[in-house]
Amino acid sequence: MGKDAHAQILKSLALPCLSHVLLCLPHQYVDRTRALECIAHAPLNRPVMLRVHFRSFRALDREGNATRNRFPASIEWQLLLPDNSSVSTRMFGMTVDQAEAIEGKDSTIETQVIQTNGSRYLRGARLQRLTGRVDALYTGIPGKVSGEVISAVVEDQWSSDLAISEAAEEVMRSHVISASLAARSRSPVALLRAIHRPDTVEQGERALAFARQCAIDEVRHGAQAGMRNTLGPARFSIDEPLIAAVANQPETLSESQRKALNTIRRAINQQQSARILLNGDVGSGKTLVFCLAAVAVARASKGLAAILVPNEIVARQIHELTTARFADLKPQLCTAEAGEIDPEALLLVGTQALLHRTLTQPLSILVIDEQHKFSVDQRMQLVGESTHVIEASATPIPRSLALALFDGWIQARISGSPVAKTIDTHILRESERNAAIELVRHHLQEGRRCIFLYPRVNGKGSVTERAKALNERFPNRVAVIHGKLKPAEKEAALQQFRSGQAPIAVASTAVEVGVDVPDVGMMVISEAERFGLTQLHQLRGRLVRNGGRGDFVMMTAEATKRATLERLHALRKHSNGFDLAEADLKLRGFGDVLGDMQTGKTLGTFKLTRLVAEDFL
Repeated sequence: MGKDAHAQILKSLALPCLSHVLLCLPHQYVDRTRALECIAHAPLNRPVMLRVHFRSFRALDREGNATRNRFPASIEWQLLLPDNSSVSTRMFGMTVDQAEAIEGKDSTIETQVIQTNGSRYLRGARLQRLTGRVDALYTGIPGKVSGEVISAVVEDQWSSDLAISEAAEEVMRSHVISASLAARSRSPVALLRAIHRPDTVEQGERALAFARQCAIDEVRHGAQAGMRNTLGPARFSIDEPLIAAVANQPETLSESQRKALNTIRRAINQQQSARILLNGDVGSGKTLVFCLAAVAVARASKGLAAILVPNEIVARQIHELTTARFADLKPQLCTAEAGEIDPEALLLVGTQALLHRTLTQPLSILVIDEQHKFSVDQRMQLVGESTHVIEASATPIPRSLALALFDGWIQARISGSPVAKTIDTHILRESERNAAIELVRHHLQEGRRCIFLYPRVNGKGSVTERAKALNERFPNRVAVIHGKLKPAEKEAALQQFRSGQAPIAVASTAVEVGVDVPDVGMMVISEAERFGLTQLHQLRGRLVRNGGRGDFVMMTAEATKRATLERLHALRKHSNGFDLAEADLKLRGFGDVLGDMQTGKTLGTFKLTRLVAEDFL
C-alpha cells in the first residue's frame, strides 16, 4: 500500500503508529481454502466460497427490468453448481462486457447463503478467487476508510516482524488483557495470529470472541478505576442522621425504599464522592428517598445540600415538603424570581436557576431529579471534588444506565408502586383517532379526567385547533392550558381541571399538567414519534396515581418510520422504567460513554470493537 493509504489509516483510526492497525478486529472470517459444490449444506448467513458454472445472464435496471444498457444496475445470473442444482442471483458492479467474458465458464464466487420459507438463496455474490487460507474480513468507517484498505494495510504490517512485535507490546500494556492471556498460557503474538491469520474459521472466531470480551472487561475496569480515583476515607457517616430522619416521617417506607436508601448510605459512607443512579417509577416514592439522603448528608456534614429539578411546579412541591419536615436546614427555593442564596440555608431546592447562583460553600451532596432533562454539563456544573451525586429518574438515559451497568456508578432501585394500577398503552394512527375518543367517553363516564397533549400551541394539529374540535364534541368540558397563557389564566384553567368542572385538559407539552391531579385516567399524546421514551414513560406515570385502570394513547403519523415504531412498541411492552431504559439502551446505544467505538478512539486496546448494549446487559 502507498503512503496515502497509510496516512488515511492513521488519521481515520487515530492510531499513534501504523503497526497498531494489527489491533483492529475483523468482523468475521471466510474459508478461502476450498469452494463448496452445493448450497444444501452450506452454513447460513456467513461468507462462503462456491464453485459455479455461469450458465446465462440478463442485465437489469434499478427497477429490476431487463435493459440493453452496457452498464446496468445489476446482472441476474443463472448458475449451475457441480451437484447439478441451479440457483439465480444478482451481482452488482458488473458490466455486460464482463458478464459476457465469463458466460459459459466455471469459476468461484464468494456469497452468503440465506434461507427464507424453507428455500435457500444467495446474497451478495461476487467473483472471488481461492487464496488458500482463512481470511479475516474488516469493516471500515463510512466516509473515512474502507474495509478493503484496512485489510491491505493489515497485510502489509503482518509481513513485518517489527510491526507484530510493537502490536504485541501494546496488547501486554493492558493489565486486563495480559492477565487474561496469562491465565490461558497464551502469548500476545499467538492471539494476534489467531485474530488475523487463523488456521480455521472456528479458531478465528474463538480469538475474536476473546478479544471482544477483553474489550468489554477493559470498559468495566476503566469505569471502576474512574470511581476508585475518587475514593478516600469518608469525611462523615450519615447513619445516625438518616435513621433519625426516617423515624420522623409520617409514612412507613416500603421495603424497596429502605433497600435503596441502604445502598445510598453504604456508598456515601465509603467514599468522598459517591456517584449514584437512583431508579424508581413515578409514584414509587423516590422523591422521599433522595430527600432523606440529602438531609442526612447535610446534617452529618454540616454542609450544603441541593436538589435540582426540571420545573418550578416540582421545585415548589419539594420545597414545601422539605420546609415542613426538615425546618432545621432552612430550605430555600431557588427559581428565576428568587434572590441570592441565604448563607444560613443548608438545603437548596431549585430549577436551572440554581446553576446561576453563587453558592455560599461547596456542595456536600447534589440530587438531580429527572436527570434526563439536563445536559451532562448542566448536571456536573455544581459538582465539586467531594460532592456526592444522586441522579434520579424513572427511565435513566442510556449513558447513565450504561455507567451503572459498567459498575462505574452505584445503582439503587426502587421497584413496584405503592398502589395497584394497570395502564394499557396503545399506538394509533391519526386515522384511528375516533377509537381514542371512545376511550375518552368511557373514562368520563367513570368520573376520571383525560389529558390531550400537543407539541404546538398554534397552527395545524395544535392546542388551539384541537381544543375547538374537542369542545364541539364535549361542550363546556374542556380546559385549555399552555405556556403562552397569563399566569392567572393558566391557574384558572388548571383549577377547572382539578375540580372536575372541565374534566378534559388540552395542553401543550411545555406544561407539566396533571402532576398533582391523581385521578387522570387517560392521556392522548399527539405526534408521539417526536418524543423520547423517557418523556413518554414519565407522562404515562401521571395516570391513575391513586390506583385503578388507565389508558395511554400514542397517536402517530400515517407514515411513521419503522425505527420510530420500534421505540413506541418498546414502551407498550415495558411498564417498568428500568426495563424500558434497557430497551432504550439497545435501540439508541450508549451515548458517548464508550467513546467513539467506530474508530480508534476507544477506551480499550483493540480497535473497531463495535460493542453493543447486549454485551453489558
